[in-house]
Amino acid sequence: MKNRFSEQRAIVIGAGVGGLAAAAALSPYFEQVTVLERDPLPADARPRPGVAQGRHLHGLLSGGSAALSELFPGLEAHLLAAGAQKSDVGADVRFEMAGTPELPRRKLDVYTYLLSRPLLETQLRKQLLTRRNVVLRDKCRVIEIVADENDRVAGVRFETLEGRHDTSSATLVVDASGRGMPTLAFLKATGRPMPEETVIGADITYGSAIYTFAPGAEPDCKLVISFGKAPKQRRMGLLSVRENGLWDVVVGGRFGDLPPTEEDAFLAFADGLPTRTIGDALRRGRRETPVIRYGYPESRRRHFTSIPDFPVGLLPIGDAACNINPMFGQGMTVAAKEAQLLHTLLAGTDGESDSLETIGPEFLDGIEKLANTPWRTAASIDLAYPETTGIRPPDMQQSAEYQAAIMQLAVQDADLHRLMVEVRHLLKPGNLLYTQELQQRVQALQQQATSS
Repeated sequence: MKNRFSEQRAIVIGAGVGGLAAAAALSPYFEQVTVLERDPLPADARPRPGVAQGRHLHGLLSGGSAALSELFPGLEAHLLAAGAQKSDVGADVRFEMAGTPELPRRKLDVYTYLLSRPLLETQLRKQLLTRRNVVLRDKCRVIEIVADENDRVAGVRFETLEGRHDTSSATLVVDASGRGMPTLAFLKATGRPMPEETVIGADITYGSAIYTFAPGAEPDCKLVISFGKAPKQRRMGLLSVRENGLWDVVVGGRFGDLPPTEEDAFLAFADGLPTRTIGDALRRGRRETPVIRYGYPESRRRHFTSIPDFPVGLLPIGDAACNINPMFGQGMTVAAKEAQLLHTLLAGTDGESDSLETIGPEFLDGIEKLANTPWRTAASIDLAYPETTGIRPPDMQQSAEYQAAIMQLAVQDADLHRLMVEVRHLLKPGNLLYTQELQQRVQALQQQATSS
C-alpha cells in the first residue's frame, strides 16, 4: 500500500517558515496540499506586511537548518547561492554573557546560516512551487476551521482579497497562523476546553536596524551575542551578518528600558549593553535603515495535550503552540523541527484517514517535548529578573548555577563546548548536559570555588 493519503487534501494556515515547512512535510503523503496566506506573497525577498517583526533579525539555529534541509533537499546550496552566510557556531560567533567567562573562538564543525527571514521564506516558497501537488494561495484570510457532524475537522472557510467567501475541504488542517486563533476558535465552537497555558511576562522592547561597514571596518566575527546578568543588567543585543553585505543589529531592554530610534541615542543605548563589542562596532559602521521597534510582552506556551479529545485532523504548529522570547532566536528552529516530526509520523502511517487519530496525539506529545529545551533556556534568563511574571521552578537558582558551571568548564573543554552548542541549537537533547560524569565535574568545580 502506498504510504499516502490517497485523494485526500491537507490545508496549511499561514505561509511563514512553520507553514512552509509543514507543507513540505505533508506533500509526499497527501494528494493536494494548499497553503492559505493572508498577505500577498512577494516574488523577491521583501518583508510581508502581516509579519510585525519581519524586518527584525531572525536566527536559524543549526537544528533548524538540519530540519529544513531534510524537508527541502538541496536547500543549503540554494541559500548559499542567494547570499546566506554559512557560520561555524564556535569559530564565527562571539557569545558574551556578563558575569561568565567568554567562550573561546574555536572551530566546532557545527554550522548554521545567517540570513534575513524574507530571504529564507522566499527560498522555501520557490522549493515548494516545484512540487506539483502544493498550491500557495495568497491574499486569503482564513475565517474559521469547519467541523463535520462528528466535530472533526472538515476544512476551512476563507475570504479572498475581493471579499468572496469560499470553503475548502480537507482531511487535515495545520494551524501555522502564529497566534493560533483559528485553533482556539475551533475548540470553542465545538464545545471543547481551552488548553492549559504557561505564560512568562518578559516585557521586552527591542529595536532593529541594518548597518553596513567599509572594507576593513567589519566586525571580526559573523555574529555577536551580548546578554546582561540579572537582575541589574536589563539590556541585550545581537549583531549578525546577512546577505548582500548587510548586517542586522537588534538591541533590547526590559521593563520600560526602550531603545531610542534617533541615531545618537540609539548608539548610546548600544554603548550601554553589558559588553562593548556591539556598541564599538556600530560606531565604525553606517546605519542604512530607520530603527524599528517591537514590543514583546510575554512568552506563551499552550499545552494542547491537556485537552483529552483534541480534534482529529487539526495540528497547531510553531508559535500557535509555543511562542518564545524572540531575543533567543529559537522560534523558526522549533517550527522547522515540529514539521520534521510531522514528516516522520506521516512516514509511519498506512495512508488511511483513520491514522490521523493516532498521529494527532503523537504529534501534540512530540511538540510538547520538542519545546522543553528552548522554553527552559529562555525562561531561565527571563525569570531571573524579579519583575518578570510567571511561575518560577523551585530549582531555578540551582539550575542557573549548574549552567554557569557548564559554561565555565566549556572554556577549557572543546568537546563540552561543542555539546553545549549542539544542545542550544536543538541538535541534541538537553539531558546530555546532565550525565553523571558532568554532574560530578560541576560539583567538583563548585566545591573548589567555595573553598577558595
